[in-house]
Amino acid sequence: MTKKLGSIRDVAKETGLSIATISRVMNGATNVSPETREKVLLASKKLNYLPNPAARTLTTKKTKIIAAIIPTIEHSVYAKFIAGMEQTLAKRGYSLVFAISNSDEEQEKDAAEKLLGMGAEAFVLSGGRHDPELIELLTRRGVQFVFTSIWAPDGDVPTIGYDNFALARGAIHHLHRMGHQDIAVVHGPEVLSDRTTWRKRGAKSAESAEIRLAFFEEELSVGGGKLAAYSMLKHKTKFTAALCLSDVMALGVYTAHSENNLVVPDDLSVMGFDNLDWSVHISPPLTTIDLPARKMGESAVTSLMDYLEDGTPIERKFFDAKIIERASVKKL
Repeated sequence: MTKKLGSIRDVAKETGLSIATISRVMNGATNVSPETREKVLLASKKLNYLPNPAARTLTTKKTKIIAAIIPTIEHSVYAKFIAGMEQTLAKRGYSLVFAISNSDEEQEKDAAEKLLGMGAEAFVLSGGRHDPELIELLTRRGVQFVFTSIWAPDGDVPTIGYDNFALARGAIHHLHRMGHQDIAVVHGPEVLSDRTTWRKRGAKSAESAEIRLAFFEEELSVGGGKLAAYSMLKHKTKFTAALCLSDVMALGVYTAHSENNLVVPDDLSVMGFDNLDWSVHISPPLTTIDLPARKMGESAVTSLMDYLEDGTPIERKFFDAKIIERASVKKL
């Protein structure tokens, strides 16, 4: 149930302060003591008060604004995701507001507070790892939210996405079917993404006497992919294939091998994850996993709009993803 929103008068009565003082605190004025600021913020949280116009719009539930917080806009997979959401919302008279978290939970929480202040009625959040204070904030406000880019059929929050564990495991098995046994797995920092964590676990679950893996963690960037590739080249194992848990890192592996006069796939087969727009245009074209980013975005906001308009319960939705076979993986 949505908790009734308090008013500025309620906060003034609770704290014994004037409405003008409450207003100065909520507007970020500097001429307020830390003690007074803390007193007002605690009372506002207790009474579920948001400053106008947010309180007014959230009370009427007619802003028709849905918010999304994503890790980055540097990769085209998120551009597809945003486009799918925005175009679907526009058809029904809704607007999209979004923010970038840079995979930082504190930034994500701060962004959510600002988006709530803009009148956001529902949220799309990437992944399932978030600051508990953010989840508590949205729950306390009675604001519906969904997790995307993951699949958790038994979780408390509806998930709309794909199974990162199964996809990475399937990618390792694909490379093995192509004859590869010594495989490097290149990935970004686990601490920044639960999607990376599940992909790494999925790959590791495929290890066997015939499938030998080594993991290389670097920054999720082309430069990070290059560093991982140089570490691979120095490794005691002669890898015949690399599974990169993002296409951008695969591009870094390509670059490092080119700089060392090595050729993909003759010297190393490379497989990516995302199917970014450019992956078909590099040489050789990259074998990768095509993630349903646009469809996922469309489904997420459609579910939220149906909930806001009719109270339709939000159901989890699973999207499959497929391997796009190109020329970067050689059959041994």
